[in-house]
Amino acid sequence: MYQLRPVPVGLFLGFAFAFSSVNARAQNNQPVQIPTNDAAARAEAPKEPAIPTVPPNTPAAIFGGKHQLTIASDAGLSISNTTVNNGGGSTTNIQLQPAVDYFIIDNLSLGGFLLLNYTHAPSAHSTTFGIGPRIGYNIPLSPLLSIWPKLGFSFSSVTSSGRSDSNNLALNIFVPLMVHPAPHFFLGFGPALDVDLTGDTKSTTIAGRLTIGGWL
Repeated sequence: MYQLRPVPVGLFLGFAFAFSSVNARAQNNQPVQIPTNDAAARAEAPKEPAIPTVPPNTPAAIFGGKHQLTIASDAGLSISNTTVNNGGGSTTNIQLQPAVDYFIIDNLSLGGFLLLNYTHAPSAHSTTFGIGPRIGYNIPLSPLLSIWPKLGFSFSSVTSSGRSDSNNLALNIFVPLMVHPAPHFFLGFGPALDVDLTGDTKSTTIAGRLTIGGWL
């Protein structure tokens, strides 16, 4: 009858030690997994610009360059004559509002404007003169479009029938959407807000305003 012989304990322990050593070396040779930081990865990814990128050498991209001088009329030249029935006579109104702005750096402008208004009615006439500084910033939107918000203050004096009536200080905001059909020429239209800050009778005017001009 066949009898099983006992396996030496030392041989068994030797095989176990050899297997554990091989397994440890295999684990050490595996690539180390470094946890990634999702926030850092997103920060390094390229970001879209906050302001649209406009192709260079287009009319809207050229407009607003450093040292450019713009000459425009923010209200246009207005000449009107109104006739009233039943012998009321007629009223003539002439208004001109030229403006000049200078870009001290790219897209940042400093400027000012004049306001001349003359109204003649059958019983009286009035003349308004105004002047004021302003600051603006041009934002190109496309090869032919930009937006040019402007903020300023104006001082105006109204004289009626040869005597001084009132002097007012006003806040002026104008946000036109500019169209640049060709270099050195532009036109724009947008909302305007004029708020009297001083004077016995304060008024607030909300209007749509047109600007036409060019730059040097």
